[in-house]
Amino acid sequence: MSIDLTPRRYAAPFSDDITSGWLPSSAVIAAVLDTYTILVPANEGFYMRTINAALPKVSDPALREAAQAFIHQEAEHGVAHRRYWRNLDAQGYRFRGFERWVERLTFQPVEKFAPLWLRLSMVSCVEHINAFVAHEFLRQDILADAHPEVRGLMEWHFAEEIEHKHIAFDVLQAYTPSHTVRIAGLLLTAPLFYALMSLGMVMLLWQAGRLFKRSTWAQLWRHFGSGHRMVTGTLCHLWAYTKPSFHPDRLDDRALADAVFARHGREGTAWLTPAKRGAHPPSR
Repeated sequence: MSIDLTPRRYAAPFSDDITSGWLPSSAVIAAVLDTYTILVPANEGFYMRTINAALPKVSDPALREAAQAFIHQEAEHGVAHRRYWRNLDAQGYRFRGFERWVERLTFQPVEKFAPLWLRLSMVSCVEHINAFVAHEFLRQDILADAHPEVRGLMEWHFAEEIEHKHIAFDVLQAYTPSHTVRIAGLLLTAPLFYALMSLGMVMLLWQAGRLFKRSTWAQLWRHFGSGHRMVTGTLCHLWAYTKPSFHPDRLDDRALADAVFARHGREGTAWLTPAKRGAHPPSR
């Protein structure tokens, strides 16, 4: 098995001119991705600790090395998104109570009570969801009119989700190849993921005074319905995950990721730089 993952650091400064309207075409998508930013640090910490705990059961040296690179990529995601929290504060959003509530009512109980096989299955499922979101946002160029620094943050993250989309699944298979375990993780994770994302989106739209505007509901329909078709795409993608023969690499979309790495890593405007190896999961 040959696996090539490169941990990268996102170095854009997140300037003060980033407003809550950083995506002019859709306040809804901006709220969705701002919610994603709020949840990423705790999410990534959970992924990192879970994969790290399973490494002693992984006999393939290449997969172990790739899983360690995965952990480092996830650590960099958490650092970059947390840096952007300063901008969310400046935009007037009150979100830290929501972030703490999610941590205390989801990740902490799951890590305390759920067995490792179930936590691995949950991480594998949410990485599948992340890879789908990444694929669609990059394929459809949904962030074309976004503020460049926020677009760079999101597209870098999406590109690395595509790059490492198979790692959590392969670690789960090495730990336990049970199809039942995979489905258990799906049934627990998918509803929780979309519930938290929806709750955060509604919270931010409410705080911005946009929740009940007619334009907001039109944007909701465009993104989730007739335009970007995220609902039907999500259902198809989750259905594919249930098939016994499923593997993330059956969808070959690495070219989407490579285009992002090339665009944001060019000389003179480089916001992506190689990150030093050796990151470790954060301790509580």
